[in-house]
Amino acid sequence: MKPILLTAAGNPENQDRGLVLQDGQRVVLCVADGAGGRSGGTEAAGMAVEWVRHNIGLMSNADSCAEVLRKMDEASAKDSVAGETTCALAIVTPEEIFGASVGDSGAWLIPQNGTHLDLTQGQQRKPFIGSGSAWSVPFRHSMQGGSLLLATDGLLKYALAERIIETCRQHPTESAAQRLIELVRYPSGALPDDVTLILTML
Repeated sequence: MKPILLTAAGNPENQDRGLVLQDGQRVVLCVADGAGGRSGGTEAAGMAVEWVRHNIGLMSNADSCAEVLRKMDEASAKDSVAGETTCALAIVTPEEIFGASVGDSGAWLIPQNGTHLDLTQGQQRKPFIGSGSAWSVPFRHSMQGGSLLLATDGLLKYALAERIIETCRQHPTESAAQRLIELVRYPSGALPDDVTLILTML
């Protein structure tokens, strides 16, 4: 498994952040999207991925992942600089995928055939982490073949699900990741929003 992490700025300051970390037999994946239109979004997203990095040992199942995000929300809300952010967190083990999410960043399982599964479909868009009242939603699924995609709404909001799935299925992981960003790029070369994604074959 070799996850590909890519990020591209659609705003003057890219407020997205991502993390890929090997933890023994587990791989920890995380994307965060600082809330635009208010101060501290970049700091909140950066704080989110660092919080995940430093609390890996606490995350042994989906519920403990949700608890880590809850504590992240409390810490961010008390921080004088950090604003608000989304966060989608997934841990891949040889047996299963589990994690938790807040906001509209997402995690999708994309098999080679059949319908994709939005692991984060139970989440609420708001309130975000940093509000002090974020609602983290856990998820888990048994390991299967295909691809795992984590992405901020810069991709998931502006690209059709069918195009995302087709791209992941028809191209090698590295080129598919770059093509996913190109799905939402305007003819001018600009992007409608910051885009951060992690794509890996399972």
